[in-house]
Parts: sequence; structure tokens; C-alpha cells
Amino acid sequence: MPKASTITMAYNRSGRYVEQGREHDDAVDLATVSRADLRWYYFMSDIVFTIGDVDLTPPWSWTPVFDFLWSMKGVLRYLDRGERSTIGFNENAELIEFRPEGEFIRVSCTYTTDVAVCRADELARAWLTFTQSVCAVLAAEYPALAANLALAGLLDAAEPDPPRRRIGRS
Repeated sequence: MPKASTITMAYNRSGRYVEQGREHDDAVDLATVSRADLRWYYFMSDIVFTIGDVDLTPPWSWTPVFDFLWSMKGVLRYLDRGERSTIGFNENAELIEFRPEGEFIRVSCTYTTDVAVCRADELARAWLTFTQSVCAVLAAEYPALAANLALAGLLDAAEPDPPRRRIGRS
């Protein structure tokens, strides 16, 4: 039985694609941007994702942080039903796979041979902590973003939100 895992989900707004996000356009009102646009066109980031000593971090710099968050929310819903799920990326054919195995979740991806195992509640707690942190930090930096109703839906566990299978810009 695996021991409790330290799960890290984080993002860095660095890398050569960060400036491609539409949040840099002064004409944009972040309070009214749609959920779809937030997911695909804003806040390009370097996502960090580790479980224990296993690094599942995507090795590229253009992942929209809100799309990762909404996709993880969908993954957690599938896992709650005992179903496997994946997160994919529009810019390439890479995947992160989440496979329930009893009370544990096996996490693997196509861009590394490493495999991690964690408890579903640990993964859900890490997602919630990461989501709350992202929303707080970006709302402080971009005050209009705090008024965006789509973000309330991200944090609302009751909101129906079937997962998108591909992350990124379309």
C-alpha cells in the first residue's frame, strides 16, 4: 500500500509563450471573457505536476493554466465514478492518464516512462489548493478577473462540467 503522496501542482508564468496570452491586450475586459476563451487563450504557463518523486510536468511552455484546472476538475469527476480519464494537449499528441485502482489512482503520461500512485482524495485536495491559489494570485494581479463569473464555476463543485480531453489553444 503506497504511503501518502506529496502532490505538487503549480505554474510559472515564464517561457517564451507567456506573452502570447490575451491577458496582455489592454483592450480586453477580463471580467467578461468567456470560459472557453479563458481556457484556451489566456495565461499561458509552465505547469508543474509532481506526485511524490515522480515528475509529470509537461515539458513545454504554452499550457493555459485555466484549461489545465478545468480539465483536472473533469478528471476528478470521472475518478469519483471509478472511471479512468485523460488530459490531452491541443499542441501535440501527449496525454496524462489517470487510472483508478481501488482506493488509489495510477497516473502516467506519454512524455515520460515514470508512473505515480496517489490517493484520489490527495489528488482532489491538491487540485483545490492549486485552483484557489491560481485564482487568488491572478485576481490580485488582474482585478477585473475576480469579477469573471466563469471562475466561480471553476470552484463550484456542483457545476456540471464534462471534461475537455484536449488542453490548449484551438
